[in-house]
Amino acid sequence: MELQTLEYKRAWVKGLVFDCPFGKAFDTCLTKEIRKLGIADRIDISKSMDENQLDQIIAHHQDCLLQREESLSGVNG
Repeated sequence: MELQTLEYKRAWVKGLVFDCPFGKAFDTCLTKEIRKLGIADRIDISKSMDENQLDQIIAHHQDCLLQREESLSGVNG
């Protein structure tokens, strides 16, 4: 598995705090409430996150992606 740099993780999360790549976020989305803030606040929050917080958001996003793919393919119903 490829190790990601802190800068890469921060850039990834910064994109997620601006918009859900799937159009509509699930209620469980870890960045859903952050998206309601102003642009400067979203940037500041993403910059202030430690690596553990970034990893949690990225892992949650990856799980969400899998759920949506399974839903589209009919695996889970």
